[in-house]
Amino acid sequence: MSCNICGKNLAVLHIKESIGNKKYEMHICEECEKKMNIMEKCIELEFNNLHTIFPESKPVVDIKKKSVKRPKLKDKICPSCGYSLREFKKTGIMSCPQCYENFSKSIAKYVRKIHTYNKHLGRVANKNLTNRDIEEKIKQYEATMDMLIKIENYEEASIIKNKIENLKQTLNIKETLSENKDVRR
Repeated sequence: MSCNICGKNLAVLHIKESIGNKKYEMHICEECEKKMNIMEKCIELEFNNLHTIFPESKPVVDIKKKSVKRPKLKDKICPSCGYSLREFKKTGIMSCPQCYENFSKSIAKYVRKIHTYNKHLGRVANKNLTNRDIEEKIKQYEATMDMLIKIENYEEASIIKNKIENLKQTLNIKETLSENKDVRR
């Protein structure tokens, strides 16, 4: 999820608040948190009155209405099977393998609109991760751990630290195995 303030970076801090029947939600990246000292403000207010810290924040319902603007997809048709891009939009299903190739740019935009990213960011077994994925995951965990230490949540920070150590061990093992494969050839 991207940062609500800069809109560029990946959010590592997620703040939610309910006031009556309205729900407020902010997603903030580490960079914006540092610039604005958000955690200090939240701790001072004991996480109450999110709308006083972020007067521009709107109820979640209003935020969702803005993000639901759907792009008008041109009615492209797959030359192999005759399936249209409009039909994909309705069903979410492709008709043939060539549809993926023919509609690749439109699908990527559509998926990015729905999921923010068109790259899988969910859980994957460490043995299936590439070295780059592991390094990226380590960076994300380190950012999260830094935030937890700032708010003095040392128990969670130690759990994250253990995860980082496990990932570093996995990375070392993968690098050792790849070096051994190179030596055998």
